[in-house]
Amino acid sequence: MRVQFFNPPVHHYAGIQYRMLPLLSLPTLVAWLNLRGHDAEAVDLEALGVTPESFREKFAAQRDRWPDVVGITGLSISKRGMREIIGALREAGFTGRIVAGGVYMTLYPQLGLDWGADLVVTGECEGNLIDLLESGATGIHKGEPAPIEEIPVPDWQRFAPALTSYVGNVQRLLQPMPGISMWTRGCPWKCIFCANTIFGGRPTRYRPAHTVEADMLNLKALGVRNVYVYDDEMVGTKLPDGWMASIADRIAPLGLRWITQGRCSKKYITPELMADVKRAGCHTIFWGVESFSQRILNAVKKGITVADIMHTLKVAREAGIENAVFTMIGNYEEGDEDLEITAKGLKAAYDEGLIQMRQTTICTPMDGTKLAEYAKAEGWYQEAPEFGQQMLQHSPTPWLSAERADYWMRRFWDVCPVGLN
Repeated sequence: MRVQFFNPPVHHYAGIQYRMLPLLSLPTLVAWLNLRGHDAEAVDLEALGVTPESFREKFAAQRDRWPDVVGITGLSISKRGMREIIGALREAGFTGRIVAGGVYMTLYPQLGLDWGADLVVTGECEGNLIDLLESGATGIHKGEPAPIEEIPVPDWQRFAPALTSYVGNVQRLLQPMPGISMWTRGCPWKCIFCANTIFGGRPTRYRPAHTVEADMLNLKALGVRNVYVYDDEMVGTKLPDGWMASIADRIAPLGLRWITQGRCSKKYITPELMADVKRAGCHTIFWGVESFSQRILNAVKKGITVADIMHTLKVAREAGIENAVFTMIGNYEEGDEDLEITAKGLKAAYDEGLIQMRQTTICTPMDGTKLAEYAKAEGWYQEAPEFGQQMLQHSPTPWLSAERADYWMRRFWDVCPVGLN
């Protein structure tokens, strides 16, 4: 069975082309199918700048090479692109099966069928996708996860464009020759703003150290030098005994530099762990700080304290790791007093040399989140706009106007002038 996967375009309506790093889901599914005797490949239409119109023309002209199945994934931001690519396939005359999946289909599976897909698979799907495709299944089916130790490393040889042609979502850290990897799946926490509807709220599963090594070896062979280990909470939760040390033993000799994301924790962020993380090649960790106001951390159900934040920044810095902090403006119940607390916390940590980078975004009620549920129930929900960078556009909350959000964005720059945007 020949299968082609596509990541849909958004640049033609968003006004921004996203070519930071590719989705990991498609090359992973390509590897999964090819290892089981099928012929699969994936194309990132957004990264290639392909519009639905040009896709329809090119696809129609390649009728003699059409696959048996086309798969399309998408997020909330790319829902229009998904709909338009499915339409373009049918307009080109494709009568084969179309399967749709990803975050948006997990939230609204019936829409996939309404747009013209034959099969919609929700959630993780390595555990039953091949059975569904081979059996000719149609309609809506819940995906099943596979044991993480069985999931192969992504097949970048059957993916376009080349992985190292991406710019990296943190360019100054990931250039030159960026790559992406995932070592864990799942996040047991339930922050109300998190749009991770597939892996969120689940126990974390850890890839075996030898699989991590194989992934990094593959990336190095492709010419990758800098890797984003794109896990929700790589460090800051209870890791399997010896897991990080074993990874460090295996990948330190490769000389790859990598960055990742972590959770602030007095309990789990220890000097011993950070020493292993540093030894493995990590140079920067993005910590999910969000706010220095304990009231707001509680309101968004972050599950950490300000003491966790300060402890984590100090221990990581003492290990020689650079700290990058995620902060948000417009959190649930957040007003000027809370933002003043965060500004002071940022300044204190920056002045102490504990923050080397800061990324501040606007807290946006995304599809599938508790925050969106609250906003709808309380009457202040506004759907994220299609045009422009979604996480930098502010819709007023009952506690903060758009004008005040702009003020605090500037204020954060003043007190912690190492921002990414």
